[in-house]
Amino acid sequence: MSGKGKVLLAGSVVLVPVALVLGLLVLFVSAVANGAAGHDKEDTAAPAAGGTPQKVTGIDPVMLAAYSRAATRVTALRPKCKGMRWSVIAGIGKIESNHAADHTITTDGNITPRILGVRLNGSGIGGNRTSFTDTDRGRLDGDTAYDRAVGPMQFLPSTWNGPTGQDGNNDGVKNPHNAFDAALGTAAYLCGTGATDLSKAAQLRKAIYRYNHSNTYVDNVTKHITAYDALPNGTGAGGAASGEAGAVINAARSELGTPYVWGGGSTSGPTKGGYDCSGLMLYAFHKGAGITLPRTSQQMRHTGTHVERGGMRPGDLIVINNDGNWGHVGLYTGNHTMIHAPRPGKTVETTSLAGYWEKYDWDVRRVL
Repeated sequence: MSGKGKVLLAGSVVLVPVALVLGLLVLFVSAVANGAAGHDKEDTAAPAAGGTPQKVTGIDPVMLAAYSRAATRVTALRPKCKGMRWSVIAGIGKIESNHAADHTITTDGNITPRILGVRLNGSGIGGNRTSFTDTDRGRLDGDTAYDRAVGPMQFLPSTWNGPTGQDGNNDGVKNPHNAFDAALGTAAYLCGTGATDLSKAAQLRKAIYRYNHSNTYVDNVTKHITAYDALPNGTGAGGAASGEAGAVINAARSELGTPYVWGGGSTSGPTKGGYDCSGLMLYAFHKGAGITLPRTSQQMRHTGTHVERGGMRPGDLIVINNDGNWGHVGLYTGNHTMIHAPRPGKTVETTSLAGYWEKYDWDVRRVL
């Protein structure tokens, strides 16, 4: 990161980190005061909502899924917050860790090796000249003397261990080194606890300034947000999905990384901590299009109309006879890929239909 630094957040491992901490309280008061003024003449920053592209150059698919899911779920955590979208969280992630580039990211979001900022001992390295003594006994940053910013979104342990930390992948743990947890924590932090509309330019800038008290930082983040907002939504080379199909795909994509649980999933979301294959379809179609599908893959095989493989389009159901009983179902997302909940021990994922899956019989159903 660049600029003056953060309130309760420390510097990025990518750019120049933190500011002089002696001015942090003054900057915080200033930010609140400045944010309270000027709401009468705000420009629209971007659409308040929108789909997430299937692929974005430079962003790992799991990180992209984490951004998308966080934008969807933060409304339940911060009901007064409007205008959150994947691009806002991604703009922060770009500056803080370049989307965890050059790190290993598992399908459930765990990042290795851990991303750690500089030791905040006031040495001046990375711009830090005021010490932050240890607040978590080194649990999150491995340092028992001083704190470091942690994870892809670079939270101070004290910030994460407060109301900011979130469990974004439903595993019962709030882990800043997990993509889904960190993204949801960032969304919650940007939203704050009051009424906020991040589709308004001034309120978006105020939220980013709260994340890091530097106008240069705000400019850099908003530059990336604008670029991400300009990307077309949809599913990539296999054909863009819009309307209800796009909404259903985005609903399913928001659950990437959620654990497989046999019998899990309802029209409201995961149950028992996750989804099975048909439970994920049940949720996605209800969330995206207001359609309540039957519960099992065998029943889904008799909904909608049959479509040949060569005529598939994004948003179609693919019921697959991989067990002799038409026991699996996924959602076609274009470019010969589907989103599905595969089996116990796995998580909701996007997978290619080539190879393993194409050798089985399919019944493609068009519901939309």
